Amino acid sequence: MEAGGIAVTRSLSIDGALVPNVLIRLRRDVPGGIARWTLGGRGSAEVEVDFFPIVAESGAGPAWSSTVRLWDPAGVAMLAAALEIRSESVDTCGLTLRPITDLAPWWAARLPALLELAHCALDEIAEELLWHATRDDVATHSDF
Repeated sequence: MEAGGIAVTRSLSIDGALVPNVLIRLRRDVPGGIARWTLGGRGSAEVEVDFFPIVAESGAGPAWSSTVRLWDPAGVAMLAAALEIRSESVDTCGLTLRPITDLAPWWAARLPALLELAHCALDEIAEELLWHATRDDVATHSDF
């Protein structure tokens, strides 16, 4: 996972039109604005739940971005990454996690462990978003 290089992706079965409501619900549900997960012996992840719109390229669907911090199991080495949620079709969104800067030598020497940590973090984030997407009245104007 180098800046501008490798990225970890996953698809979500969430309608792109619902993503703003899902993100509002996530933000309201997380005290302090940062969701944290301990991912066993892989490390941990922190996601800032304040997502910001991304200016879309022509023809691209709506997209939002936030910041993620991935930590090694000892909590010493940290990697800052960008998380993007992009509407891909009527009922699918894509999640992408990519580093913001080049990898530190410590992470570069442990690329398989970093990729496993990134995949686990993306899975946790995806499950959280899917849970909020299935809550009652997510498609109503109750959040506006």
